Amino acid sequence: MKKLFFIIFFFSQFFAIAFAQEETQPQPERAVQSPKNLFIPNLTFKMLQIDEKDFVFSPSANLQYARIKGQNTEAKGPDMIMTGLSYSQDYFTQGLGPDEVKRIHGCSAMLNITAGKNGFMGMLASNGEVPFSSLKTLTGALLYTRQFIKTENKNLTGGIGLIVGDFDVSFKGMDIYFFLLPVFSFNYKNDILSASISMMGPPSVKFTLFPRSMFRFRGSLGLIGFKSIRDLGFDCAIMCYPFVNTRAKDLIYFAVGVMNKNSSFVLKDKTKYSFQYYSFYGEINASFASLQCGYNFDGKRMIEKEIAGDLYKGLFASLNLMFML
Repeated sequence: MKKLFFIIFFFSQFFAIAFAQEETQPQPERAVQSPKNLFIPNLTFKMLQIDEKDFVFSPSANLQYARIKGQNTEAKGPDMIMTGLSYSQDYFTQGLGPDEVKRIHGCSAMLNITAGKNGFMGMLASNGEVPFSSLKTLTGALLYTRQFIKTENKNLTGGIGLIVGDFDVSFKGMDIYFFLLPVFSFNYKNDILSASISMMGPPSVKFTLFPRSMFRFRGSLGLIGFKSIRDLGFDCAIMCYPFVNTRAKDLIYFAVGVMNKNSSFVLKDKTKYSFQYYSFYGEINASFASLQCGYNFDGKRMIEKEIAGDLYKGLFASLNLMFML
């Protein structure tokens, strides 16, 4: 799914920001350290019920590699290099469209380089019956960013980026797929609020209230497209960290929430099908593994930009496994 690739891309961006926020004050002299090399495989399996006897099963695999210089490493080169590759598949038990297409494929690649206050990021992904067959199947970005503010509790990064994607934007009847935009990311945190405002592609806002407490409230808001209010994606949840006062701290949490999701699929005849739905869900997250299950309601089926009918009120589930080697 197209949104999956944006999530991968933003993850790489926030990983770089978190690294850049480490303390840079002079440290006592230490032994020379080698750069850190991390391999991060990630496996996900999703299920979505779209009719009484019709389901979409979506397995995916992602592998990321990161090379981090560290504060006391004397090696030359960028502070961080991060690359990633992913593949996903959406299997429709009763087929999609008049030809009853069973499988939609997705693949992506990304590169993130951080050198001092400068960042260079690129991402290219395609999702469709035949990936890379048309601009409708593509999502891509090429960004340059520079860190302007870095303190203990806030960080501001700005730059410029070329964004490529099908965001349902048109001008005088002509679809627009290329956008040259200013990009920025602002992060702020204290004992009451941890928040970020970002435009590394579609604009988004994320926040967590009481980020160090046992009970927290998280929220996110972002544009999926520009057709209607249903393109305003969101995720709001109440979280409980039962072991916050132990050594486990933030490793395990439980959550209940509501969200708005949108999934799109492009067939080889360039027809775009979309599912939009709201969901109540519960989640168990142990950092390296998470399980999310819920119930969909008030969903819509769309063909191109037109609503084609209601989406079945059904179930969904998502299982995610992540390792760090």
